[in-house]
Amino acid sequence: MDVFLQSWARRMRASGYLDFTTARHEDCRSACRAVTDAVFRHADLDRLPVFESLRANADGWADPLLEMGLRHWRRGITGSMFLGCFKTFVLAMHDALGALDDERAGLASRLLDIYAHAFEVVWLDTCLRRLRCEKDSDQAELFRLLTLEKCRFENVLDTASDGVLVMDGSCRISTTNRALRQYAGENLEGKLVWEVLQLDADSPDGFFRKYPPGSVVEAAPFGDGLFFSLSVTSLSAVSLASAGEYLVLLTNITPLVRQREQLEEAVARHIQAQLQEKQRLEEMNITLRTVLSSIHSERDRRCEELSDHLRHFLLPALRQLTREQEPASRQAVIDIIRQDVEQVLENVLHDERSPAETGLRKLTLTELKICRLIQAGHSSKEIAALLHISPETVQTHRKNIRRKLGVRGRDAQLAVHLRTEAG
Repeated sequence: MDVFLQSWARRMRASGYLDFTTARHEDCRSACRAVTDAVFRHADLDRLPVFESLRANADGWADPLLEMGLRHWRRGITGSMFLGCFKTFVLAMHDALGALDDERAGLASRLLDIYAHAFEVVWLDTCLRRLRCEKDSDQAELFRLLTLEKCRFENVLDTASDGVLVMDGSCRISTTNRALRQYAGENLEGKLVWEVLQLDADSPDGFFRKYPPGSVVEAAPFGDGLFFSLSVTSLSAVSLASAGEYLVLLTNITPLVRQREQLEEAVARHIQAQLQEKQRLEEMNITLRTVLSSIHSERDRRCEELSDHLRHFLLPALRQLTREQEPASRQAVIDIIRQDVEQVLENVLHDERSPAETGLRKLTLTELKICRLIQAGHSSKEIAALLHISPETVQTHRKNIRRKLGVRGRDAQLAVHLRTEAG
């Protein structure tokens, strides 16, 4: 079929018939099938056709071709011109058969000639009968019908909302519709398509490289915020007579482009919000890791302090308690141990320590005993007697206590500090 179509287009163009007929591809294929279908139908009857039986057209085998010829006649193609087109058609079918690598192609060509000669006679008889029946008014009716068909085509083209133009192979415009002229202006015939549509091209080769037939691209040829879908189609795929012509279709897609831009902006805002949220979560994670690290460090420090306190204060206090024989001294040690345990529990529960409490942790067991006795209002001599140490030793302990607790001044100030700050 491809070889047939190419050959028929070449022979029709060489004969000058393409100037008078569209020769649509579908019409060409239909003509080919009209002949081959008749041959296949006769072959199924298991008899070879002869010229006399084919010429009689008793079974109507030639009717599809006759109908096609009469339709062209009504469009202004004369009977002799259609017969000439039919001869180029037969030659093109011979070319297609010759392209087949089949030993039966020669027989098929001879069979084709029998059908072709028979149809020529049938067609001439039909033309003669039609000419005898025609009157002078038939020609006026023919032109009227052609004019109506032309107007119908122009109306369809002009009422289309899409911009349509037809151009030749050199990209010069031959036909436009009303929608395109509303955008690009009047008197566009003969102008270069890239100049009219303000496209990025300066030659036919450059245009077809950027806008090849069959492609669809987005363009804004007229400014004013208008966007179009631009497609180029080769009309040679539709009609043999339109070889070298192209249809350019412009579809207004401005609402779609604006909607797309709005969606892109919404997506961009959403992505930005997601990135900000991600950054906020990352910063929060860093803060949480810092807090957890601080909590773990504080926990380790507290465990170490508690362990040191138990090892260096509470256990020695318990050992001393077992050695104390004096009831007053034992009671003082017991009070110190009880207060220390209560203080440790309070610190664990509330995790709060005053500066004075921190200072008391630095005192030895003996210094804590002396602090308890000072809080109770005992003098240095009384404390020395209760602890079985010399008054000078008590004074030394007082000096160490004031230094560790950061107390400056006389002994009375130490008592006040222990009652108010240290509890």
